[in-house]
Amino acid sequence: MVLFKIAWRSIWRSKMRSAVVIFAIASGLLGGLFSSAWMNGMAQQRVKNTFAYEIGHVQLHNPVYAENNDIKESIKNTSEKLRILDTIPGVRAVTERILVTGMSATANKNMGVNIIGVDPVQEKDVFEIYKKIDTASGDFFETKKKNSIVISRALAEELKARLKSKIVLTFQDYNGEITGAAFKVVGIFKTDNNPWDKMHVFVQNDDLRRVLALPENQSHEIVLVLDDFEKAESVATTLQSIFPDVKAEDWAAVSPYLSLMSGYMDTMMGLFMMIILGALGFGIVNTMLMVVLERTRELGMLMAIGMNRRRVFIMIMLETICLALVGAFFGEILSLIVINYFNKTGIDLSSVAEGMESVGYAAVTYPMLEPYRYFQITILVIITGILASIYPAIKALKLHPAEAIRTI
Repeated sequence: MVLFKIAWRSIWRSKMRSAVVIFAIASGLLGGLFSSAWMNGMAQQRVKNTFAYEIGHVQLHNPVYAENNDIKESIKNTSEKLRILDTIPGVRAVTERILVTGMSATANKNMGVNIIGVDPVQEKDVFEIYKKIDTASGDFFETKKKNSIVISRALAEELKARLKSKIVLTFQDYNGEITGAAFKVVGIFKTDNNPWDKMHVFVQNDDLRRVLALPENQSHEIVLVLDDFEKAESVATTLQSIFPDVKAEDWAAVSPYLSLMSGYMDTMMGLFMMIILGALGFGIVNTMLMVVLERTRELGMLMAIGMNRRRVFIMIMLETICLALVGAFFGEILSLIVINYFNKTGIDLSSVAEGMESVGYAAVTYPMLEPYRYFQITILVIITGILASIYPAIKALKLHPAEAIRTI
C-alpha cells in the first residue's frame, strides 16, 4: 500500500508529462476501440442479415440433394417433420421451401436465377424479406394470387421489369422435362446484398409444386430459426438423430464464410489492439526512463536508507501500471461514449453504397463492442504497463546508492 501511494504521487510530480502520456494512451485506445467496434459492427450486421434474409440458423436437406441439388432428392413427409420441429425447445419458427434453378425472362432480357417456392405465412416467421419491400413496391404475397412472383430491385433493373410485369420462368421439372410458366410481379425487395438479390426470386409453394410436378408433402429444404443462434450446432446434432433420413446443418456448415469471418474479426481486432498498445508501450518506456534519470538521487537515497531492490522494482512497475491505467480509463470512457452514440445514429456511407452492397455490406453501419472487450483491453493495458516497466526498473536497479546520492 505504501509503495502504491508513492507510485501514485510520483505520477503527478510532472503533471504536464503525465498528461501527455495519458492523452496518448487515451487517444490511442479511442482510435483502436472505435475502429474495432466499426469492423465488429459491420461483421455482426452482415451475419445478422445473412440469418434474416438468406440461410436461417439450421437447415435440413435430403443428403443427396445437399451434394448435387437434384430436384428429385427431396425431403419426404414434410408436414410430419414440421410438426415435430415445432415442439423442439429453442426452435422459434420453421418453414419449408421448394428450390430449383432456372431462367427468368422478359421481353427485354433473360437471366439465370434460383427460384424459391415458399409458404408465405411460414416464410414471414423465419425470414424478413417481406420487411424489405416498401409500400410503393408491392407486398410479399398478401393477396395470394396464382402465379405471383417477388423479385429484387437489382433483378428488376436487369430485366427492365416493374410491378405487374410478366416474367417467364423456365426450368427442368421433376421428370427431367423442360417446363415453365409466366408469373406476375407482385413485390420488389431490396436487401444490402446486391449479388444475392439478383440471383433469387420467390414464388408460392403451390404454384411451383404444380409446374415442377413435385409430389405432395415433399420439399427440398426446411429452415429453422432459433432463440439463440449460438446453439445451432447442438440443435443440428439433435435433429440429425431425430431425422436420420435428412442432413441437418447449422449456419456455420451451410455458410463457412460466416464462421470464418467471425473468427477472422476476433483475430484482427486482437492484433490491431496489440499493435496500438505495443506502440503506446514504447512511449511509456521512454517516459519512465526519463523519470528514472530525473530521480537518480532520490532512488539512490531510498536504497541507501534500506529500501531493497525488489521494492524499488515494484515501485517503478506500479508507477508505470498506474500511468497506463489512468490513460486506459479515460480512453475506454471516451470510446464507450463515441461508440454508443454512433451505434444509435449509424455511420452513413451512402456515397459508397454501391460498392458496399456489391460485397454484401450495408451503406449505414452501426459500430458495436461487446462489454467483455473492455475487460480484455484493461488486462492488455496492465500487461503492457508491466512489460513497459521492466527496462526502466532494471535501469533503476543498476544505480549504486553512493554514486546516485552524489549525482546533482
